[in-house]
Amino acid sequence: MERQVFLFNVDHQEALGFDTGLDSRAFARAKFAQFITEPGLIVSLDGLAPSVNFWKASGVVEHSTMIVWGPPPLPLFKGERLDILLHDNDKREEALTAIRIWIRAVLALGKEHHAPTGAPPTGAPPLWPCAALIGGNRLNEIFFAPPGLTLHCLMTKETCQINNRYVHPGLNGMNAAAFTAAAMLYQVFAGSPAFPAADEIILHEDMREGNFLPIRLAMPGLDDRLSALIQNALNQNLKKDGGLPNGTRLLEELVALLQTAAPNSFVSRLSEADKLLIEKEKTQYLKTNNASVKTRRFVKRNASILLGSFAAVVIAILIVNSIIKSRSALSTAGMEPVQVIESYYNAFGELDHQWMEACVIKNAGKDDISMVTNLFIIGKIRQAYEHNVLSSFISAREWLEMGGGQIALQVFGVTDLQLTMSNEQLAMNSTNEARYRVDYTLWVPGETADDSEIEQNANGKAAEYIPPKSFLRTDFVTLVQRKGNWRISEISRVSAD
Repeated sequence: MERQVFLFNVDHQEALGFDTGLDSRAFARAKFAQFITEPGLIVSLDGLAPSVNFWKASGVVEHSTMIVWGPPPLPLFKGERLDILLHDNDKREEALTAIRIWIRAVLALGKEHHAPTGAPPTGAPPLWPCAALIGGNRLNEIFFAPPGLTLHCLMTKETCQINNRYVHPGLNGMNAAAFTAAAMLYQVFAGSPAFPAADEIILHEDMREGNFLPIRLAMPGLDDRLSALIQNALNQNLKKDGGLPNGTRLLEELVALLQTAAPNSFVSRLSEADKLLIEKEKTQYLKTNNASVKTRRFVKRNASILLGSFAAVVIAILIVNSIIKSRSALSTAGMEPVQVIESYYNAFGELDHQWMEACVIKNAGKDDISMVTNLFIIGKIRQAYEHNVLSSFISAREWLEMGGGQIALQVFGVTDLQLTMSNEQLAMNSTNEARYRVDYTLWVPGETADDSEIEQNANGKAAEYIPPKSFLRTDFVTLVQRKGNWRISEISRVSAD
């Protein structure tokens, strides 16, 4: 038996000791004395009716480290910790017997009339296997160590990781006990834990979601009734009706089935063909289940991002649909060529890509319209995210009319627009086609702040103001008449400084 709990002599009397691993000063700082008054439970299953008695620590003695001690729970007590039995493959039969005793003891503690006369309610024992000591030569007796001493003396870093694999984080009472019993039986028969994750967060996720290899695949040939009971107890969270099964009934059915102690009596021999089929099924299950679990958890952990992306897609679709519906209602009817050109370039600052589309035919102005459309969509999505009814853009012309100073909005648009009829147009004097030279200044938002500026802003410091940039442009614009309306058929850009 490990040093953490052991038998030793105190004042020439045998005692059961719990090693705190602390020296006297650390023991005092940890206020460990409060755990001395916490009782343990002794359950005897001999006779017609189980009996329950309390165990209490008698004191503390320094024995290289501080040891909390008390009388042996039972005469000639040579108990062994249940968690050590579970993981000893050479003691599978003893482990199965110990689990059966543990289940019977838990069921006995669930009946109040077994509590000592005049004693407070026994309550539920700790479910960690390390807290249960099975009385070796007193086979039908079990000692549940006090929870506080168990946590601080028996649950080392390694032991805690092992013992937590048997305790469900969201179940209580007999349902929690049924889960623990099933997890212990899984370990004994399969030789590996149902929930092996080392990370506690993932471990608890697996337990809540029932993410484990079914026992019939982990231990081929296991008795069907026992497999079903283990599976039901481990899958309690997955009941579709939202209700939990009866934990007491699960425990009673398990203990009734476990009357035969030998583990091998529950396992049937399988032919090589059956083994091969089960191995293929196991491989396929692991592949499918792992993919499903990864997808489900990715969606769960990134729900806000995915919802935001979905919202952005929906907004974009609505915007595009709005564009398609409204585009057919726009027309340049009754406008002269100069008016069409002026309205096309003025639409930059208004982010009115719909009107720009109405002013052109074929692929004229394709790059300009794409740029304005992208800025329009970005602005709408940003408004939706920030729940802001105001645009984050301002037209360059309006900005200059306000003085052209520092501003929180993004500046975009055309200013200084000048139209001149081209020499080619003057020479041909056509009534169905018109050509103009267009000189203007295009204003675009300044460069995006670098990482240091973003970090400064996140720390509450004002980021440096980045003014918009301007480009001098010269376009040669050709217009033609379509169904009596002037439309731009070509934009030839000869300079863009």
